[in-house]
Amino acid sequence: MESQTKQLKEIFNRGSHISQLDALRWVKSMRLAARVYDLKQEGFPIESYRRKENDKYITYYYKSGELDDN
Repeated sequence: MESQTKQLKEIFNRGSHISQLDALRWVKSMRLAARVYDLKQEGFPIESYRRKENDKYITYYYKSGELDDN
């Protein structure tokens, strides 16, 4: 089984954006922010944005330089 950090790198390298719920489904991680912190400490370029959905704010993470204007 691959580490959660390695799985997240693969997801980010594909250009995907990921939320906490996505991380739980895809990587089985309940600590996405901690894994993102680990990747940033390794020098992996990750940024985030927040989107309001159903009166709640959801944070999405993505690899820097890959945000498209949706």
